[in-house]
Amino acid sequence: MDERLHFNYIWAKLDEEGVRRSVREFLDNGANRFVITDTLLGQMMEDGEKIEFFRKVCKDFPVFFSTVHAPCGKYHDLNIPQKELREGLIKDHIRAMEISASFGCRTYTVHVGAAPYCYDKYPLETLRPLAVEAVEKLVPTAEKLGMVIAVENSFEKPNSAKEVLGIVRHFEGNKAVGVCYDTGHAHCMAPGPGKDKSKYQPYFPVCWWENGVEWEDHALDLLKEKVVTCHIHDNDGYGDLHGMPFDGTICWEKLMKDLFSCPNMIDFQTEVCFQSGKNWAGELLAPEGGYSIRKITDTFRKLGF
Repeated sequence: MDERLHFNYIWAKLDEEGVRRSVREFLDNGANRFVITDTLLGQMMEDGEKIEFFRKVCKDFPVFFSTVHAPCGKYHDLNIPQKELREGLIKDHIRAMEISASFGCRTYTVHVGAAPYCYDKYPLETLRPLAVEAVEKLVPTAEKLGMVIAVENSFEKPNSAKEVLGIVRHFEGNKAVGVCYDTGHAHCMAPGPGKDKSKYQPYFPVCWWENGVEWEDHALDLLKEKVVTCHIHDNDGYGDLHGMPFDGTICWEKLMKDLFSCPNMIDFQTEVCFQSGKNWAGELLAPEGGYSIRKITDTFRKLGF
């Protein structure tokens, strides 16, 4: 298995026995590198014993929790407009980066933010400089820790590939700032033969309330030189379903060639939703009972890892 590949899993939902059992199963299927998810990182920030437990897991097996998704949402997205929250935003991210770096993480994936635009109707002209300001305040910590802040593209207008590139270009030449390319988000925003905007999940019009959904073709070409990490998952083009590769409509042969050719790629991350049924994103792609660890390791070998 390619040592740059890190598996995302439901670590934050498991007790200590469940973590050890799942780590063992990953190891038995040839995988030993994992993502510190945003929820797991949040637990670590609140409970030092959680940090020590995962340090011991890394030592005992051994495995590596060596890439990370930053805290996100209403208190941690880069563009939150409430002045009273922004000091805490920076403080929390610095603490999260320090914890992540202590595990050997090199990329630190962050969200620009969607809710202030999509639900509170703040204009992009107000939100853009806030995102840039937040990254600017985090860069010194990233430089000190040897990490790269990776700004993620998503399916809402403030997180579009164009908007992400605009933020990152403010730091042109600084190796502490790059892009996390999300395959599923980009696929949702890409046009295609016969694609019909009326088929999008109901949250898409909310995310693009000004002028309707604006397609973005060739998002990876636009971001390629800045990409340092990526989230790999699939969907049907109309919802953020986080399915297993080959269960949606992404052309994986072409996409993987493009991802492997990104000149500044540091690590790769799986971001597959293991559950079956329906959640906020729509009808999920996993079979009844959800995806297994064996299924995800086999699938990512098929992708070339």
